[in-house]
Amino acid sequence: MSGDEDNGQSRSERLRQRRQSRDDASQTAETEKPSQTSETSEGSKTSKTPEASKISETSKPSASSVKEERIGTYMYLAESQKKDVDRLYNVLKADFEYEYDVEFEKNRHFFPLVVQYGLEGLDGLDASEVKDRLNSI
Repeated sequence: MSGDEDNGQSRSERLRQRRQSRDDASQTAETEKPSQTSETSEGSKTSKTPEASKISETSKPSASSVKEERIGTYMYLAESQKKDVDRLYNVLKADFEYEYDVEFEKNRHFFPLVVQYGLEGLDGLDASEVKDRLNSI
């Protein structure tokens, strides 16, 4: 059992070191990026609508990544559902970025929309309605 504990301690130490080196690398990359992005973002600010400005603030490189801001959640989808999700994301991304000239990120923007509006579509259903919807998939 002490061998397992040693493996657990060394594994946790390795994970801690990996996280630290990843954080160090991301901080180094972020300190180099602002000089490059500040010139391009200033020129495009005048054409943005208020809605796009709100989204662009979350799209800008920030001190934290999506992984640091949110909780990772994994789903298992049927292949057809995965294709539908990818197709819809690509269509919305193209339309949004063309219209507002702002990046539309899958994890930061698209997935929260899918979950929020999916939850609203399921809110208030009774058990038989849930069963009917599951059978229709």
